Amino acid sequence: MNGSHRVVIKPSEFQGGAPMERMPGVRDWKVIYPETGFPTKTLVMGIVEIAPGAHTPLHRHNCEEVYYVLQGRGYIESEGQCYEFEAGDAIYNRENTAHRVFNTGTEPVRLCVVAGIMLIGLLPEWPTPSPYEILES
Repeated sequence: MNGSHRVVIKPSEFQGGAPMERMPGVRDWKVIYPETGFPTKTLVMGIVEIAPGAHTPLHRHNCEEVYYVLQGRGYIESEGQCYEFEAGDAIYNRENTAHRVFNTGTEPVRLCVVAGIMLIGLLPEWPTPSPYEILES
């Protein structure tokens, strides 16, 4: 770090423990986030890993989001429709669209996730404990 202007983060500094991880086989790391020391104003970036046979919970959030598939294959369910993907593909999620990601392969799915910062809380208080609304337990 150079003073208060952070530029690089190491994997050992990524923060896990997001509500997405309540589903078995799902890891969700905050990478470029205010919580990891970056003064982001309009976007955040994370890494989501989904074990073979696992899936993220059905959820939505009030910002756009894109995934770049680093590894693996599976499908995304978006508003009840399923779309297959594999490593090298990119995925777009509109704001307030219910979606979840399934791993149908034999290796972990790894997604680089870039999203807009959610400026309006989903719950009555801000900041919310979670930046998204989990629709599945």
